[in-house]
Formats: sequence, structure tokens, C-alpha cells
Amino acid sequence: MQNLIKSRQHKREEGVALMISILLLMAVSALALSTMQTAASDGQVAGFQNQETIAFYAAEAGIADARAIVRSMGERTEEPNYPADFPNAENPVSLSESSEFVGGDQPVYYADPNPPAAAAIVYIGEGTQCYEGCNMTIGGLKYNHTKWQINVVGESPSGDQKRIELVATRLLAVGY
Repeated sequence: MQNLIKSRQHKREEGVALMISILLLMAVSALALSTMQTAASDGQVAGFQNQETIAFYAAEAGIADARAIVRSMGERTEEPNYPADFPNAENPVSLSESSEFVGGDQPVYYADPNPPAAAAIVYIGEGTQCYEGCNMTIGGLKYNHTKWQINVVGESPSGDQKRIELVATRLLAVGY
């Protein structure tokens, strides 16, 4: 009789190991799918951040070019011509070779088409005069820092844009 009782208990427990194995397999599969989805979304976020960084660096290159233009201007009232002196949105400057980016699109920069000032590169005023502790006189002329507002846009190959606005200075003769 004891063998009969053990046999009945054994028959009831035969499917338990299979059910536990299936449940564990389902849990491990769900964990693996979740990990794969997280890795894929992290890669996508990193791609977006990379495009934003490319746009920012393109805008920085535009700032460097605009500062060179400010240094070469003769008078305070002088403004660059677009796109002859500095690129505009219709004629942007590319930063690399087309073979360096998939699809041939490249990062570009250009003058901000909607600057807060009158133009993308514009004279905005004199710096404060230096009276004590510095002599800004060269050849009998007194010099002063002049302030120039610069507004540029950098754009990544995917179309992300970064706008940079800054004030650059340049030494010009006070009586110029």
C-alpha cells in the first residue's frame, strides 16, 4: 500500500519540474529582451548627442571665421557682405570632405539668418576706457577695445542646429 501512495504522489509531481523550467526560461528571455532594448535605445541617444556635438563644433568653426573677419575690418561702421565675406544660409561653408560622412552630407556653418542684432556680425559699442595701469597708445594714437556681436549657426549632417552668439573685441584707435 505504501508503494501505491508513493506512486500516486510521484505522478502528481511529474509536470512540476517542466513548469518551473518553462517559467525560468520565460523570465530569462524577458530579461534578455529588456537588455537588448536598453542597449538599442542607448545607441540611439548617443547618436543624437553626437549629431548635436557636430553641430556645436561647426558653429564654433563659424565663430573662429567671424572673429577673423572682425579683425580684418577697417572701421566701426563696416559690416561684412553676405556671402562674399561670410557665408549665409544659402551658401554655407562645409567643414570636411563629403567622403567622411555617410550620404555625403557634411557639417556646415553660416551667419544666423535671424540674429537678435541688426546683422550676424555687427559693431555694438566701445569698451570702457583704460585710464590707470595700462597704456594703450601706439604711435601717438589712443586705442580702445571695440565690441562686435557675432551670431552663427552650425548644422550637423542630420540637420541638428546649434546657434552661438558672442561678443568679440578688437582694438581700434579711439579717434578712428
